[in-house]
Parts: sequence; structure tokens; C-alpha cells
Amino acid sequence: MSEEKTELAIEPTSTAAPPSPGSTSDAPDSPKFQKVEDGIVLIPRPLDDPRDPLNWPFRKKCVITGVLSLALFAGYAAPFCGQLNLVQQSVLYHKTTVQITYFNSASSAGLAAGGWFYSPLALKFGRSAVIFYSLLGCLAAQIWAPMMTGAGDYWSYFGSRFLAGFFGMVVSVLGPRYLVDMFFLHQRGRAFTIFQAALNIGASAGPTFSGFIAANLYWPVEYWWSVAILAFTAIIVFLFLEETTFDRREGAVNATPTENWFSNRIQTFFPFLPGNTVIKPATLGEIATVAIMPFKIAISPVILMIAGFDAISFGFYVALNALTPVWLQKPVKAGGYGFTITDNAAFTMVHWFGFLFGIVYGQLVSDRLPLWLASRKGGVWKPEYRLHALWFTNLFLMPLGLGLVGCALQYHLHYMVFALGQFFVTIGSMVSIPVTVNYVAECFRSHTIEATIPVNSMRLFLGLSINFYANAWIAKVNIGWFYGMMAFFCVFAFGFLVVLMAWGHIIRQWTPFGLGEDEEGEHVVDGKSNLAV
Repeated sequence: MSEEKTELAIEPTSTAAPPSPGSTSDAPDSPKFQKVEDGIVLIPRPLDDPRDPLNWPFRKKCVITGVLSLALFAGYAAPFCGQLNLVQQSVLYHKTTVQITYFNSASSAGLAAGGWFYSPLALKFGRSAVIFYSLLGCLAAQIWAPMMTGAGDYWSYFGSRFLAGFFGMVVSVLGPRYLVDMFFLHQRGRAFTIFQAALNIGASAGPTFSGFIAANLYWPVEYWWSVAILAFTAIIVFLFLEETTFDRREGAVNATPTENWFSNRIQTFFPFLPGNTVIKPATLGEIATVAIMPFKIAISPVILMIAGFDAISFGFYVALNALTPVWLQKPVKAGGYGFTITDNAAFTMVHWFGFLFGIVYGQLVSDRLPLWLASRKGGVWKPEYRLHALWFTNLFLMPLGLGLVGCALQYHLHYMVFALGQFFVTIGSMVSIPVTVNYVAECFRSHTIEATIPVNSMRLFLGLSINFYANAWIAKVNIGWFYGMMAFFCVFAFGFLVVLMAWGHIIRQWTPFGLGEDEEGEHVVDGKSNLAV
């Protein structure tokens, strides 16, 4: 993403008769009024208003994206800090190691449930304020968890994991709207890749960092680094996060934030004070409408198909992460690898290599590939072009990775085979989330937050539930086919994307309640573009 250097496009030469007065050719969105950067049409067209986030300096956009990514990282790391210390907690609470993994399901349940509450709260108080206070709620849950050191504290600890997920996921729902507000169509793929990478890295950093910290210590100590990072993140959010709400509709009235930094911070983060707000006041009816909207969007065929794909691909990734400590720490004579907590923490570095590959792949492909596809169709945009980035990672790498994990456990192959499988699965998850979230955001341009809520929740349902029936599934088919069937399910789920690639335009027309709004048909690439964006 380069610094925005925009210029008015030259009106294209045409042999047609000049437009009559008042025709749509003179509308602000017509080609002669469009702005172009290096052969790429800027969509949406920025208004001549410095308050429009599209006009903000690129470095300011990067700072806000960085703040959101840090908050997403901290929020997703928090619920999974206790993922590796199974033995100590099983002895303390008198539970089996599999029952201890239920804590991961509690975290996932919190992640799935939280988003349904944040959209109406954001409309009332502003997205930035909701993010700030949710981080403080997650901080409180992280302080609560290490205090649960009594034999009867199993369910209290369980509750702390639920609340850590409930509050920690706030940015995954509200964050995408910031990116859509600040970045142009041809920049969003890379912006979403960086942003969503923070989610995956956070979910992996929780067990990795905590495992190294508590390897030779009692388990409560593994939480305090998360407490520190959440406190630091809340401060950074307070200092740098800004509202990106801006209404581009003709005749719309937008608030002008105060130029005084301290007054701006008070207005942004203390909206409950009388007359103290940086967003438009919302009526109770508007809040109720927004609260109901995710349920309406959830029955859209596009959402159901994307959620079905995500539920399987990301759900199996979550399930793999939750169960891997069980297999690695199980004694060798019982079919495991006999890893210590330190060994297990070191093993999770496999995810970090997967994240690195996924970030590089996303930066290279997520915008270039769809723009190239658009250029082959006369420069006209279709949201489904985004999905083509997943052929390699999710139809090939992810099923292969799950198959390798199953083979490694079934035939007790070297743990590096297990690691290679994890690497491939991580890449598939790392790449698929930003692509699908970006696609959904572009299918529901005016309702980005409400559209991401059901997708975020649905993709977690499988991951949070699988621990409860994993043993029964394995008993039916053996450990190899437990993961082998997951691989075939991933191939099946990719079929949903293939259907959207082929007939997405028709399927999007079936969105109920008239809530769908996308940028299909926009001319995004002109004849001078070299696609070096």
C-alpha cells in the first residue's frame, strides 16, 4: 500500500454524442469525476473533505491499523494463555486432560457470543469507546483466572475463560469497519491480511508465551504477561485510536471533531457524559434495528456459504490447536510423543512460520490477483475475485496438512511430520480468514460490522464443540481417519467457494431485506495500469 497520490482522471475519449444536461454522466461518480492512482480507480471516490478517512495521510491510517492489530492480538491471546498446562490443572481440579481442554471451548464460546452485543453498543457509544472498555473487561478476566487456584475453582476458572473470549474478540467484529472506511478497494486485501494476521498470531502467542513462562513454574504465572500487554494496549488505544465514522451520502451532516487532543480523547472515550460524543446520536429504534440486523444477515445465502466454509476450515484449525497438547504431552507408550511443556511451547513455533508464509502470500496475492482478474474482464470488479486467492492454500495445503497430522499420529511418525502438517493447516487458516472477511465486508458495504458478526460466530462453533466428542469420533474411526475425515471435509467446504466464484452474482441477489450492497460493476482498472499496486 503506497502513499495516496491521487489525480483527476482525464475524461475518456468517446465518439458518442455529448450528454444532455442533468444526465447521469455528470454525476460525481461518473468516470470523468473519478480519481485514479497509478492506473487504479479509487473506489470509493474520496470526497473533498479532510474529515473523510479516505483522505487521511497514509501514515495515520497505518497507525490506526497498527493499534487495531495490537488490540486484536492482545484480545485473542488472552483466552488461550492456559492451553498447554494440562497436567498441573488436571491434578488441581481432579479432571482428565481432555476435560481441561474444555477451557479452550469456553474461550471459543466467548469469542462466538461476544460479537452479537457490540454492534448496537458501537452505534450508541462509538466503536473506539466499546473497544477500549472491552479491553478493560478482558484485562479483568485475565486477572481473575490466575486467582482460581482452589480445587473447587474449576467452573470459576471456566467462567474467566468465557469472559476473556467474550471481551477479547471485540476488535475482530468492529475492526473491519475501520479498514473499509480508511482504505480503497484495491488496498483492502493487504490491509485485511495484516489485520487478521494479528488474530492468528494472538491465538498462537497465548499458549506459546505462556508455555515458555510457566514451563518450570506453577501455572498461574503464565497469565501475567497477558495482563501487562492488555494494560499497555488499552493505553495505546486511548492515545491513538480515532473514529472513522463518516457519511458520504449527499447532504449528510458529519460531526467535526475538536482539534484539541485532550478534548478529543474525552469525547471519544467518555461518550456517556452529557453532550460528549464524536458520533451522531442514535435513537432507541435505530439501536434496536442494528441489534436485529445480524440475525437478518445471518440467513443470507452468501453468509451461510462463507460461514460454512469458515466453520470447517477455521474450526478444524482451532480443534487441531486445542487437541495437539494432548497428543504431544501423552507418554510415548500411550501413543503420544512425551513432550514437556517447554517442548510443546517450542513446537508451537511451527505456527509462527505458517503465519509468516501466510502474511507474505497475502501481501503478494490478495489484491494483485483479483485486480488481474478484473483487468481480464475489461477492468470491471466482482467481489468473488477475492476468493480465487484460496485455491492453493485451502484446496491443497490445508487438506494435505490434516492428512499428514493423521498419518503422523496413526503410525507414530517423527514429530516433524506432525509439525509439517500443522504448518500447512496454519497457512490455510491464516490466508482464508482475511480473504473471507474482506469478501463479506464488500458484499455488505453499508453493514460491515453486522455481516462479520454471524461469520465470526459460526466459524467458531465447530472448533468449540469438537473437544466434547473427539474421543467418541476417534473410537469410531481411529486417530488417523479422525484427521483424514477433516481433510475431506475441507475439500467439500471449498466447494462452497467454487459455487460463489461461479454464481456469486446471482446468489448475492438472494440476500433478504435488501441489505446487500457491493461494488460489483465498478471500473477499478484502467488501460494504463500495470497492476504493480
